[in-house]
Amino acid sequence: MRSTLFAAALAIAAIGPALAQAPAAPAMRAVGMTLSSPDFPDGGIIPDPFTGKVNTPGQPPKAVSPALTWSGTPAGTQSFVLIMHDLDVMVGKGTGDNLHWLAFNIPGTATALPQNVPTTATLADGTIQPRNRNSHGYQGPGAPAPIYHHYVFGIWALDAKLNLDENATRDEVLKAMDGHVLDKGFTVGRFHR
Repeated sequence: MRSTLFAAALAIAAIGPALAQAPAAPAMRAVGMTLSSPDFPDGGIIPDPFTGKVNTPGQPPKAVSPALTWSGTPAGTQSFVLIMHDLDVMVGKGTGDNLHWLAFNIPGTATALPQNVPTTATLADGTIQPRNRNSHGYQGPGAPAPIYHHYVFGIWALDAKLNLDENATRDEVLKAMDGHVLDKGFTVGRFHR
């Protein structure tokens, strides 16, 4: 009996340091930035005024951008990037999707974007909106019935401004963001015609 207890004690003593050196499980991310819209709930249906449903073929898009608000901005934020895309579209059997809105160098002091942001390459506050699929600025959802598409709005807080212009692609913006992201928040709207 003593030898069994002694052997068990030796085994515990031998593996104790190994257990102490084992890496800890990654901590869950504390709630940080949140993004929402007063125009639709997270996961809800995007109302028609903010969609391509109001468009007439051959005419300029009439959809207006929904208002967006965010909170929980981390200290040191110098700018924000906003990306809206349709996750449910398959482009050319690849991993791509449809970009509906890209804006970067949104001032780091901002906490919201109003409804109906102008569809221009640059805004008065220095925000840059590169061309998405067809135009600068917001392009409303236009998924055909009967399946709802999920439109993800994401906001990223960066510790720098991006040294890019209105000709930047989404891939170039994402590459320039790498290493500068302080936090991010998302909201999702659904739509079909």
